[in-house]
Amino acid sequence: MPTEVEQLAAALPAAGIIRATRIGLALAPQMNPDTWRGLVTHVIRLARTTMGARQTLTAWLGDMLVHHEAQGRGWIAECAAAAGLDAGTLRNAKLVCARIPVSCRHDALSWTHHCEVGLVFAEPGEIERWLALAEVEKLSTAELRRRIRSHLAGRTGGTPAASADTVATFRLMRELRAAGRMLSCQPGFGWHWSPDTAQLALAELEPIADLIDALRFRVSADVVPLPGDLDGP
Repeated sequence: MPTEVEQLAAALPAAGIIRATRIGLALAPQMNPDTWRGLVTHVIRLARTTMGARQTLTAWLGDMLVHHEAQGRGWIAECAAAAGLDAGTLRNAKLVCARIPVSCRHDALSWTHHCEVGLVFAEPGEIERWLALAEVEKLSTAELRRRIRSHLAGRTGGTPAASADTVATFRLMRELRAAGRMLSCQPGFGWHWSPDTAQLALAELEPIADLIDALRFRVSADVVPLPGDLDGP
């Protein structure tokens, strides 16, 4: 009896796909743009109609977004809305897929294990070290997260780099507070804008949306599983 992931993989269009796994989608380097768009549409449809395999579908979309970078600002949010996913989840998936190619992923680990590592580390050697550790020691995602945080606390505690990061954080918080105060004094601000102006504003604010998504991820990471954690290893 084929697994749910095997059934989803069998239903994918053959063109442009080298290999479909539980934790990623290897795509042909020179895929035709029309073929790519058709594949994105197909996977989005699967995400809307399939109850399980959320980790797999998120990983597939992340790989497809990495494959075709030049889609314009707001494209990730559009894909997420169409697929019924959180935009932050899809942004994280794209980052993880960019840092950990399909060929470097560990089949014994879950997609969420890869997210725990890929969202924190960018250097390939360090990424492989942590993935190998998680596999060999059979770490849960929660334990892997705890180990990574303990490692980072020991590496950065009290260093000049940490102090510089703190200064940058306070500067950013100051700017955000100022913007927040301005908006709180003008309730309904933006409702009278034309659709074109609103679209331009959304494009300009995308880095702030990314920050909000990242902060929500960090706040919730200690108390709830990441999207798709319940799909299994």
